[in-house]
Amino acid sequence: SSGINAEYGGIRLTGPINVGALMQDVIMDPKHGYYPQAARIGHKGDFITAPELTPVFGEIIGAWSLLYWQQAKLPPNIHFMELGPGKGTLMRDVMDTVGIIGPAFFGKAPKLSASLIEISEQFIAEQERLLCGNIMKRVTPEQIFENANYLTRTGLHKARFKWYSMLEHVPTDRPALYLMNEFLDALPVNQFQKTEEKGWVEVMVDVERDCDKLFYTTYKTGRSIKIDQDKELAELPVGAQIEHSPAADEIVASVAQRIVQSGGAALIIDYGEDQVSTELTFRAFKDHQQVNPLEDLGLCDLTADVNFKNLKRAVAGIEGAKAHGPITQSNFLTLMGIGERFRQLYSKVPPEKQDSIIHAHNFLCSPEEMGDRFKVMCITRDSDPIPFCFESS
Repeated sequence: SSGINAEYGGIRLTGPINVGALMQDVIMDPKHGYYPQAARIGHKGDFITAPELTPVFGEIIGAWSLLYWQQAKLPPNIHFMELGPGKGTLMRDVMDTVGIIGPAFFGKAPKLSASLIEISEQFIAEQERLLCGNIMKRVTPEQIFENANYLTRTGLHKARFKWYSMLEHVPTDRPALYLMNEFLDALPVNQFQKTEEKGWVEVMVDVERDCDKLFYTTYKTGRSIKIDQDKELAELPVGAQIEHSPAADEIVASVAQRIVQSGGAALIIDYGEDQVSTELTFRAFKDHQQVNPLEDLGLCDLTADVNFKNLKRAVAGIEGAKAHGPITQSNFLTLMGIGERFRQLYSKVPPEKQDSIIHAHNFLCSPEEMGDRFKVMCITRDSDPIPFCFESS
């Protein structure tokens, strides 16, 4: 049964809550939330991410990072910062790549370090095992939420790994490469619908009076009044529906601000569109199946498409920062030579493994799979060179 039955009592007590508040509680609640307690990634989990499919994805990100570091003429001390690192697979593959080919770029081995922003006890343990070889001592939820930097270890390629629960706890004392792969899609979204009589109304969640069953309803709220005042959205017809993630905009603006202050770049890789979307995309996954997001609270992965148009607007609001793209994941990986890399692998593996290499390539790059649905956006200082792969975006 769900660990968030308090949600029902809370709604009965104070009235309906918006979709964003429900997502925040269900995903992030330290005791019962999906990410702190139940999240499962991989073939046996609720969802699979590109790094879990093949190390080639992380190799490409590592190679791009080296190219950018060289392009921006930064010193050979490379600091990575990953938000929502999952099992640590992407960070491991990036570190391995940079550790192995870094000396060819700089004439010596680069000094590596990384900050990981994570609140899940289970993921912290998996990341520590993968990046540092073992687990020193399991971190408790109290330590995670009460300490700025709750864990520090030395690991792969002599890199210093530090774990934090929030981005604002990480010092801005050096250039960094910020990685957000399927991170923003897990942040809360608010939903709105345009009506004939009331203009924009907000989608809310209420509970049945005689049983613990949640249902959607709509109300005029302060947030929907704000949407009424948006000139661009005024053009949309009655019946249109939109989503907005203030949390995603805030994090991206904060990363842009940090880049302006200390240098570096950010790579955002996620599913979504670069336009005003008039469809609601909030949904839930359990065991790779789409399920009702209002049931099994805390036991499913809740997600919504990323609105890249809003993210670009958030970056434009930070003086000195520039957004590049988004371009499709297929375009990004192809420009970075993924086809050639898979061809090399294909020629080296035994015949029974060749199918899995074709599958991985198709899954990452084909328009029917992740290729077009996933986008890649980059943030740099506006005075820095245009990053590789984004020249024509």
